[in-house]
Amino acid sequence: MLENKTNSPFSFLHNTPVLVVTGLLVLQIVIFKVLPTKEQIPSPPHLDHFARTVGPWFSNTKDIQVDPETQALLKADDTMSREYAGPGDVELFVAFFKSQRAGVTPHSPKICLPANGWAEETAGIIRLEVPGEPASIPLNRYIVTKDGQRNLVFYWYQNQHRVTANEYLSKFYLVWDSLRYHRSDEAMIRVIVPITGKGDDQAEANAKAFIREVYQPLRQHIWFSPQSAELIH
Repeated sequence: MLENKTNSPFSFLHNTPVLVVTGLLVLQIVIFKVLPTKEQIPSPPHLDHFARTVGPWFSNTKDIQVDPETQALLKADDTMSREYAGPGDVELFVAFFKSQRAGVTPHSPKICLPANGWAEETAGIIRLEVPGEPASIPLNRYIVTKDGQRNLVFYWYQNQHRVTANEYLSKFYLVWDSLRYHRSDEAMIRVIVPITGKGDDQAEANAKAFIREVYQPLRQHIWFSPQSAELIH
């Protein structure tokens, strides 16, 4: 009689995404723990100093405080949660990680939002042209609902060299950047726009316009300001 492989404790290894992530984690362990590489740790200005005026959007209120439970889960070195008013209300959240050697990595909103009661309506990846970039950047596009409220969410992972939307690809580049640049810093950036009576199209237009305005100032603040050039070996 043939053995029923579905009952094997190792049957999960037949799942391709699991194999990819497992392989990347093993490679990451080898690079971070075995190879004698020094890591460069950036020291950018705190995110609470980020501009409160972004194009036609502005923020006159205090930043939203990330609760201690969320902070303990994120383990980010710096966070910012801020509401901007303008052509449409926008919530900007940034979690910055100076190093991922200890296994601390950005959490996907696809995990965090459902944990807070938000249900996924649609999800996908789009590309958006932003000023100052030679090619469009990939963004996760995500609509979530809760108690009759609908929100449009865009989020992406970013470091000094690139933007990624795919979590698996982000892990691959983490390994590559650790080898090539001796760095593992990364930010998870999320933009949320409420979908009101004006509909999905207006919310999407507002979100994309805000991302185009905020992309370069945020990139400059984290990776190219004078203070961020200071590296600790």
